[in-house]
Amino acid sequence: MRKIAVIGWVLVVAAGFGGAAHFNQRLTAERARLRLVPADPLENSPPLVAFTTVALGGFRGLLADLLWLRANQLQEDGQYFELVQLADWIAKLEPRFTTVWAFQSWNMAYNISVLLDRPQDRWRWVRHGISLLRDEGLRYNPGSASLYRELAWLFYHKLGGDSDQAQLFYKKAWAAEMAGLFDGPQPDYARWQAVAASRAALLQRPGVAACLAQMRELGQDPFDAGLLVASNRSAAVSAVLDRTPAARDVLDYLRVQRLREEYRMEPRAMQQVDAAYGPLDWRLPQAHALYWAVQGQPFATGFDAVTLDRQIFQALADGLYKGRLFFNPEEDAFIPSPNFDLLPRVNRLYEESIRAHPGESTFLTARANFLRQAIALLYLYHRDQEAADVLAQLRRLVPEPGEAAALDAFVYKELAAKADALSQDEALAQIEGMAYQSALWLVAGEREHAAGMDQLARQIWKRYMDQRTDPDSRERTGLPPYGQIRRQALDRARTSAKSAAGRARLDAAPAPY
Repeated sequence: MRKIAVIGWVLVVAAGFGGAAHFNQRLTAERARLRLVPADPLENSPPLVAFTTVALGGFRGLLADLLWLRANQLQEDGQYFELVQLADWIAKLEPRFTTVWAFQSWNMAYNISVLLDRPQDRWRWVRHGISLLRDEGLRYNPGSASLYRELAWLFYHKLGGDSDQAQLFYKKAWAAEMAGLFDGPQPDYARWQAVAASRAALLQRPGVAACLAQMRELGQDPFDAGLLVASNRSAAVSAVLDRTPAARDVLDYLRVQRLREEYRMEPRAMQQVDAAYGPLDWRLPQAHALYWAVQGQPFATGFDAVTLDRQIFQALADGLYKGRLFFNPEEDAFIPSPNFDLLPRVNRLYEESIRAHPGESTFLTARANFLRQAIALLYLYHRDQEAADVLAQLRRLVPEPGEAAALDAFVYKELAAKADALSQDEALAQIEGMAYQSALWLVAGEREHAAGMDQLARQIWKRYMDQRTDPDSRERTGLPPYGQIRRQALDRARTSAKSAAGRARLDAAPAPY
């Protein structure tokens, strides 16, 4: 009897193992599809990572835990530079440990950078933090929605925000990098899609082989990414590139290769994001925050899905206020201004997010605040009908029977309530909006009205800047000179002016003082 019981238990265990074996292959495939398999071999990993992964085996976790305890102590003691090396060891031991990648990048971008005085030194550490997440963290954890979220946040908050005293330096440095890849706010997607897939394919293009040979004769490596910056080229090399039609194929190939290898971005993915949410200006950090948040969406569930959605519409709403850039490094001019093309995109995105997350009241509140700000912005740029339409949307979302329905009354109340509490973005948008209205009155020949609106814009600019008596605050949250803002507004009005007489009146406008 006892033998029969033992045999029965053996059969049960065997059946269990058989069932597990049957489902194991399906479960393993599903885990691999979702990129949740921490034990997978690391592809193309550095020798040290490969060695520790194989040699230490299960002891890696124990050693990483001990180092993590030490890292926490260093964090509490403010010893950030020592923490960088320790966190690097932890990442080498446990490259699938996403928390350490997020922690280390945050430490570089936020903690270490602010210990340095020179903006270029701060930028170097912020850049390291971005590169660490993008180039290494996501390389070992390509299915981690949380790392995509962290990377998007670095672009949105650290580069796109104004919390850091050196934030304007970061924005200009990033815009200059992107300007080295393409001219204007966007790349030529059609040309980038047609770029040769390899060097061998590039050599098959007409005239390319001869162009490469001429550059080699001049001692220039034709595949050096430095060629993309005109100041890095010799006069002779520039002459070859200028007079050779095939040079454009070579430069486009270098641009796309650099985009993929250095920035880990794909032209097709950029175009898809632009089509869904744009038009975007890729020289601005908001576009990159949007890009990385979108890339993380396929892997996001639960909290990650909510936060990525929130990150997307925050970046897009930010783009409405400062998604159009006037950038001229020679004049040290960096003036973001509103991109009204994004308004319907942001509205649609809010509606989709509210439907997708019905229990999240923060989405409703955020949309109402966004609509209030959009109404005032549209009004300042003389887009009265659009402002009235958005006001109607706000009234449907948040009924307020006691409130005046008139657009003028609503805008004046909003502006008066926020006159002394404007953020940098809001102040810049309002001042340029008033300068733009002044330009429109000039087009119409109403000089007195134009002068009055111009004077109001100057007064708000002065009031905003006078509140920033501390040099650090003035540098971090100050505005460009009013003359630059007014020039941007005049250029916008000149583009929209239909008559030659109106454009002539703008050209004759007095110089800003």
